[in-house]
Amino acid sequence: MGTVTGKDARICIWAGAGAAKTHSLWGISDFSLTFDRGIVEQELVGETGNYYTFGSLSVEGSYTNCKFGASGNSDALDSIINGTMINVSGALNTSNLTWFFHSCQITGYDIAIGDADTISEASIDFTVMDAFRVTYLDSDGHIEDNGTS
Repeated sequence: MGTVTGKDARICIWAGAGAAKTHSLWGISDFSLTFDRGIVEQELVGETGNYYTFGSLSVEGSYTNCKFGASGNSDALDSIINGTMINVSGALNTSNLTWFFHSCQITGYDIAIGDADTISEASIDFTVMDAFRVTYLDSDGHIEDNGTS
């Protein structure tokens, strides 16, 4: 588990075939990704212990948006109301971590409205609908198997 912060992060969120909208346009003040891998267990006869193997992979994320008037905010609302998929991509230059998730669904949109001395912001949650297709590149740039084949 690790947390990376700093000015070297780049995040883009957009719907369909439209132009990518960056973290600056959205006013993203916080962003997180969570990867989770399940485990499948089967009892065995005549063995000491059970058989374990990979279960499903899930990828979820959230971000905090504070520029409601920016073009593109309708992408998030359209995703939650009409089921439109969004794309989420980004990079952390300091660790060479990059990602591109093509089929994401907004699952939550909570708005906190403040007074004149507070910035109003929305906490937006999303999930990757096709997490079974997520792979990663090894140090040589080759795609690694994610345990689903």
